[in-house]
Amino acid sequence: MTERREWVFGAHRVHLEAPDVLWVDFNGATNLDDAKRLLSIVQEVAVDGPVFVVVDIDGSVIDKPAREYFSKESSPEWLRGVIYVGTQRLQMASAKAVAFALYLTGRLKGDVEFVTSGQAARELIERKRAKAAAGR
Repeated sequence: MTERREWVFGAHRVHLEAPDVLWVDFNGATNLDDAKRLLSIVQEVAVDGPVFVVVDIDGSVIDKPAREYFSKESSPEWLRGVIYVGTQRLQMASAKAVAFALYLTGRLKGDVEFVTSGQAARELIERKRAKAAAGR
């Protein structure tokens, strides 16, 4: 059986699909407190190793302090990669700002990807796993 852990804070939901995929569903405004809570969850689940973080941002707007916090406080040891799911321009622009800052600060070892659906995120993760397995 696959372990599933779940967190809810405000209108946001996060769940872990073992062993290493953290699904984040942001709904409504995402502020600094939300960013702090999410990163504490990422840190908690990454104790056993880095995770893929899949963030559905279509229902949210991430404010500037939250974006800055994600960029400054994320640790490369926690992340295998970040996948943003969304199609709305404003939300994607916010996500790209976070991604750019993560690259500039060296806080991400994996990739930042943008997809249009949860299924596309799952397929991308499987391709990344297959590529990593072939490289061993």
